[in-house]
Amino acid sequence: MKKSALLPLLLILISFGLTANAQRPKKVAIRKNKAKITVAKHPNGKKFVIKKKPRRRVNRVTVAHFHYKHLPRRGAVVTSINTKSLTINFKGIGYRSYAGIWYRPQGKRWVVVRTPIGVRIKVLPVGYTRCVVNSRTYFYYYGTYYIKTNDEYEVVQGPTGSEIESLPEGYNTLTINGEQYYELDGIYYMPSLNENNQEILVAISNPAK
Repeated sequence: MKKSALLPLLLILISFGLTANAQRPKKVAIRKNKAKITVAKHPNGKKFVIKKKPRRRVNRVTVAHFHYKHLPRRGAVVTSINTKSLTINFKGIGYRSYAGIWYRPQGKRWVVVRTPIGVRIKVLPVGYTRCVVNSRTYFYYYGTYYIKTNDEYEVVQGPTGSEIESLPEGYNTLTINGEQYYELDGIYYMPSLNENNQEILVAISNPAK
């Protein structure tokens, strides 16, 4: 009689344990462009990014523009552009765009400039990377941040907390309290390392304030 009385109780406990496990968010490790991102998955299928631990500042070994060293620097003046470049009129200016690099007319020449905020493109440049900040996905290339808007990609101001591999040459190097930082387009970057011990740059608030 005792065994038969305990059986229903054991079944209830087992059922409770299975239900609790099913409701507990599961952590899933995924990789995007060699960057490991930890994601928690709820039973309803929704995913959210777990906040990463604060990055520590390190001394960078390679130059900040290492990945873009074969591309023109910001502010460079050129006399000609690839014939496959696109003409994009935005706010009264006839820009030219080719392979993620934007040019603004200057007389008979062209100046390599920052991609204008708010402009939209159909296709992202080859070699872009993803970064997730506050559960929002950004696409990054050559100093420019994009977000997906419907079937296009809109250029936006880079968010604090983004982690990127490199900057286009033409950035400013700053030394504040004996430590080195980088600045481009009003965004400040701190050199650090990711989980794979690779050098990255982390967007931070103005370190001088």
